[in-house]
This record gives sequence, structure tokens and C-alpha cells, in this order.
Amino acid sequence: MARVKPTRFEFLPVQLVRPCETVAYRITEAIGAGDVKVGERLPSEKDLSSQLGVSRPTLREAVKLLVGAGIVQVVAGSSGGTFVTSDAIPPQLAGPPLPELPAPDIESVLEARRLFEPHLARLAATYATPADFERMRSAVALSESVSNRFRGRKLSADAAHRMTLASTRFNMAIARATHNAVILKMMEIMLRRMEPVRLAAVRHLADPAISTRTLVNSLAAIESGDPQLIDRATAERIGQLEAAWENAIGKPLRRRPLLQAAGGGEAGVASPAPPGGPR
Repeated sequence: MARVKPTRFEFLPVQLVRPCETVAYRITEAIGAGDVKVGERLPSEKDLSSQLGVSRPTLREAVKLLVGAGIVQVVAGSSGGTFVTSDAIPPQLAGPPLPELPAPDIESVLEARRLFEPHLARLAATYATPADFERMRSAVALSESVSNRFRGRKLSADAAHRMTLASTRFNMAIARATHNAVILKMMEIMLRRMEPVRLAAVRHLADPAISTRTLVNSLAAIESGDPQLIDRATAERIGQLEAAWENAIGKPLRRRPLLQAAGGGEAGVASPAPPGGPR
């Protein structure tokens, strides 16, 4: 057989994940989404291991990881249990490792969001249930509570985290409202990719109420079911994040044109909004 040169393709390193880490990700996912709240007690070890489909030893190792990160606390005694103490999820416990993404490629993530979210918001407006809208309102309320406390002054590190968490929960609530599991997973990955950008942007807001206002406007638009209002509100949120990132890197983002839709507009593109905040 003739000698064949090896392929030039370079394989990316494999990032192995232990079973206990996968269990921890499932728990932090519920905490981050607001399904499990700070102060609540997790199910008993027997019940939780059954729900997750894992052995008790694996669950115990996962709980150790969460305790070490300050996310849960284990209290002994008949009235004890495992209690959620924080929703500040560190990146290493936020989900399975994502492939490395060079900093310049954040533009690709932002471009994907610009194409993805307007259609997602329209779909959510069509299929959202009362429970979906309640999740959106809860996220807006969290943002309002923080922005009211820091009106006219710079956010603390904890407040910046909570503002970003409110935005995350709002976006996840919209994705859930589509009742499409693939869209939900795509949104989760996109938000994780943008987390450093969003957190940096919110910490430099002159007035955190700007960020809250974009959530309020988006909620009102989705509740109205008006496609034009939805597109406008979504464009405002996306544009503010893009403007913040452009200020941070000191140059404009890539905005590649698409085929022209009927009427002369670009199909599926949300126009950037004026600078303001990190949504």
C-alpha cells in the first residue's frame, strides 16, 4: 500500500469531566436559573440521588464541590440538610467545559446573538405560558432591586454579579418560553460565552437603571406580542452590550451584511441601539 501523509487536521485537547462534576453542574444550573433559590433546602440525599440517577457517593462528592465553592452548606441534625447559600456560581461549576475561544472570537458570539435572539423572542411571545412570564418578571424584579439600591453610583462586585444574574435569568426565561430544548441549550452556551463581557460591561455602567430599563422594555414587548416592538426592544438590549464591548476593546465590532430582505432591510438582523449597558 502506498504511503499516505497524515492529515493536517489538529485535534483539540479533550477536557475530561468527573461524574461528580456533572452532578454539580446540574445543581448549579437549577440555582442559576432561579428554580432553586438561596435559602432553600435541597432534597434528601436519597431523593436527590434518585432524581439525578446517580449513586449516593457520587452525589456526596458533588456536594463537597458545592460546599467548597460556598454555594451550599450542610447542616447536621434532624432539622438540617443541604441548604443553598449562594447563587454566585463560579465559572468552573457553571457547566461542562467549553472549547477554548480566543478573545477576538467573542465577535462571533455577539454576531450569533444578533441573528438568534430576535427570532427567539418572537417565538417566546407566541408560546409563553403564564409560568414563563412569571420567570421573566422575577428576573426583572431582581434587576430593579439592585439598580434601585445603586441608583447614580457604581455597582459593587456583588451587585454587578446580581445584575448579570438577572439578565441571565431573563434570557433563559425567554429561551424556556419557546418550549424548544435545543434553543434552550443554545442560549445557555451563548450566555456562558458572553459572561465575562456582560459582567465587565455592567460594572462600568454610569447608572444601572439603564440595564433594568432594557429588560422592562423587552418584557413589555414580548407580552404585547407585537413583532416590531419585540425586534426593537431586543435590538436595544443587544446594542447596549455591543456598545459596551466596543468601548472596552476600542474598535467597532464586525457587522457582516446579509442578503437584502423584501423592502430593503437586512433579513434577520437586529440594528444596534445607542450605548448604555450590558444586556
